Amino acid sequence: MQAFMKMPKACVSCDHYQQVGKDYDTHCPFPDRYRLEGQTPYGRCKHHGVEVFATQVCGAHQHDPLIECVDVTNRPEPRAPIQEGMAL
Repeated sequence: MQAFMKMPKACVSCDHYQQVGKDYDTHCPFPDRYRLEGQTPYGRCKHHGVEVFATQVCGAHQHDPLIECVDVTNRPEPRAPIQEGMAL
């Protein structure tokens, strides 16, 4: 099956992510031409049970098979700290 679209390998493309809204963010990666004015989309992570910015990266990322994920660098600070489980 061929990928339908490309998205960053971050919360925005994860199956666990549910969009809630936008919030002011000192690390907003979007230029003003997108009219977000220093705001980054955020939502709820159903896997970790916390609010996350759409631009966050974690080890539990799961994406739809029709999405080709592109690696991106993680943001300097998360919306809420997430404790990742270690592989045994």
